[in-house]
Amino acid sequence: MSVDTAPSSERRSALKPNAIGLPGVLFQSITTMAPAGAVAFSLGAAIAFTGGALPLAVIFGLIVCTLVALSIGSLAKHLPSAGGYFTYVSHSLGPEDGWMTGWLYTFTYALVIPLTLLVLGPVTDSFLSGTFGLSLGPNGWLVWAAAFAVAIFLLTYFGIKISADAGVILGGIEIVIFLLLSIWLIVSAGSGNTAAAFNPGSALEQGFLGGWQGILHGMIFTFLAFAGFESAAPLAEESHNPRQTVSRAILLSVVGIGVFFVFCAYAGVVGWGFNHIATYPNDPNPWGTMAKRVWGPFAFLAIFAILNSGLANGNAGVNAGSRVMYAMGRIRTLPALFGQTNRHRTPGKAIIFMMVLGTILTLWLGLVYGPTIAFALVGTILTIPLLVVYMAVCVSLPLFYLREHRNEFNIVRHIIVPAIAFVVLAVVVYFQFVPAPPPPLNLAGPICAVWFILGLVVVIYLNRRAPQTLAESNKIFLTGSEDA
Repeated sequence: MSVDTAPSSERRSALKPNAIGLPGVLFQSITTMAPAGAVAFSLGAAIAFTGGALPLAVIFGLIVCTLVALSIGSLAKHLPSAGGYFTYVSHSLGPEDGWMTGWLYTFTYALVIPLTLLVLGPVTDSFLSGTFGLSLGPNGWLVWAAAFAVAIFLLTYFGIKISADAGVILGGIEIVIFLLLSIWLIVSAGSGNTAAAFNPGSALEQGFLGGWQGILHGMIFTFLAFAGFESAAPLAEESHNPRQTVSRAILLSVVGIGVFFVFCAYAGVVGWGFNHIATYPNDPNPWGTMAKRVWGPFAFLAIFAILNSGLANGNAGVNAGSRVMYAMGRIRTLPALFGQTNRHRTPGKAIIFMMVLGTILTLWLGLVYGPTIAFALVGTILTIPLLVVYMAVCVSLPLFYLREHRNEFNIVRHIIVPAIAFVVLAVVVYFQFVPAPPPPLNLAGPICAVWFILGLVVVIYLNRRAPQTLAESNKIFLTGSEDA
């Protein structure tokens, strides 16, 4: 079903077609990855396990995510839709599996807001109190988190063009600042530069696999840094030439920012001091500390880049999550109100829901665990279902091409590439449970399991009471797209 052939009422409630081009779609993926914020916090959280071998873990993350990106691009070429994974898996594995994929993906992006605010609030509070003496008390970070929540809402609610343009500007700023800082750290390290950063034996966590256990355990945070490279997919219905634009944006973002991550990870390890890396996790803002050492009075630029990154990340995360909710609400597999757009042609009710839920979770988890531990917990909860979604895409790719595009089928591109990615992702997920991480991170697995079981209950209900609704899951709402 295409937008052009839909009833006029559906066209009025549709997303705005051809609203953004490659730069906007590309930076949707880039800013969801939050380059500066991911380097400072997501990759930093991995050091407790990977130690000085962080760059090696990032390289493996880059390889796997590139393979996943190739798989997503192959599906996006034929199935451009706001549903993204929801549509891909529905078309390949069936509507039940597709709905579960959308359910997990929506859960992941519902957590982007608390993940972002748990960085923005504390970093802003620390910077303003330390630099200008402006302190709002022990929980003053909550005020700044709320202020950024309002800013994210304003960027996303009033039109995809505003949001996309903001993403391009914000993303460019953070990348330039952190590249310059990384170069400065590497040069300043002098004789402290070392190839040991690429040796698994440098990992802090050692186990029955030696240093590789620390690498595999820490890779959950490496994948957290990469999380979002695929978020261009839900903008397909709003982009120019989506069959090419989306796949290009996904691949360019994962490779380009992946190289950026490797470079910055190495800079962070040698900039902190390879032989003192065990103390890195004790600093709540290690990149701010390193910036002060090498940039002196200009260290505020690093803080600015991190705040800029968090704002861009929240902006892009709401864009992606709300579009998937919109696609699922449009066919009534989520409440129909989510399948409506406002006068700005954005899924306004889905955006409001994400912002309210995300803000509540930020307040609750931040007050219970403190923002630093809450960030690690939310990041772990967020990443596990996202890796499962990636695995579902890897399974979907060969089935889709064998069934519907056999003339394009290629054993390397459509079987070997997704198979390698699937195996590595499965191993990383396994090592999030065996051995179990320390509390409260050990809660991530049970929380994800409860969400998964709840989704199964909904699928069973829909299968029995509204099978025709699930059957709509593989419909595409783009002009010229293939109908199911």
